[in-house]
Amino acid sequence: MQIFDNISKKIDKIVLVFAFIVLALSFYFVYTLNQSYTKKEAVQSIDNALLLTRNLLEEQQQHALSLSLLLAQDKSFLKAYYHDNRKAAYSIINHKIKSLKKLQGYSFDVQVHDKNLHTYLRSWDFSITGIPLASFREGLVLVKKYKKPLVSIEVGKRLNIKAISPIMKEEKFQGSIEVIENFEHLREKLSEHGYTLFMLLDKRYLSIATTLIHQPKIAEHFILANKIYDKNAFWDLKNAHVTTLGNYGYFTHGQYLFGYFELKNFHNQSLGYCIIAAETKAPLLAEEYHRSVSLEKNSSGIIIQ
Repeated sequence: MQIFDNISKKIDKIVLVFAFIVLALSFYFVYTLNQSYTKKEAVQSIDNALLLTRNLLEEQQQHALSLSLLLAQDKSFLKAYYHDNRKAAYSIINHKIKSLKKLQGYSFDVQVHDKNLHTYLRSWDFSITGIPLASFREGLVLVKKYKKPLVSIEVGKRLNIKAISPIMKEEKFQGSIEVIENFEHLREKLSEHGYTLFMLLDKRYLSIATTLIHQPKIAEHFILANKIYDKNAFWDLKNAHVTTLGNYGYFTHGQYLFGYFELKNFHNQSLGYCIIAAETKAPLLAEEYHRSVSLEKNSSGIIIQ
């Protein structure tokens, strides 16, 4: 009987161990499926968010372009400009900005350039005039050369959207007017959908974008161009590997999933990255996905023919 009892106890232990193994495998299987589902859901979400971001950015560029075209044909402004009445032109421009901001909810600045591509007027500082810009503002040179409007993401003292329209009289170039928009409108729109925005500028442009010198740096390669951002998401971004990014993709780090696409100027040269971040509902395994796609339509300059 003792032999049978020993065999029975061994069988019970084997069954118990087997049950534990089956239970553990079941939990692992369920966890793996959940991770897979969560990852697919998160990736689909970030893909949709990237598409939304690109569309919003394109929309904002077209908005800036429309404003510059409108101002370049405004009769009251042109009258003051042609009579070299800077004070009147300054007053008219700022009145237009105030009215349009109240009507549309967009914040923007305006700069007017003379036919020699020198600063004629800045909406934010009446005292500044006569600064030569051609040496570092290629967009202005192109507008003068082709006498066509241009809109792009461009590096000046800051990184922002610049829409430039020529001021023409009897088919001759008389100067240009530029609408400058930052990315705050884009940030607010993305925030409504639960995403935070980071505009990263390559550090090699800091010799031009001097107002960004004291902005936070990332991986010693990039500098953060937008001043309002989520501190927690930025901490995870700062500690992620962002030196090997392609021109489109996503990566995870900490509690955040990041999606990105490359920013380019009108010469198709890389300026940096537009990165969006979403806090994940559940921890995700670290993963990166990068690929090359054609983004010229939305990230490079658009010259209206």
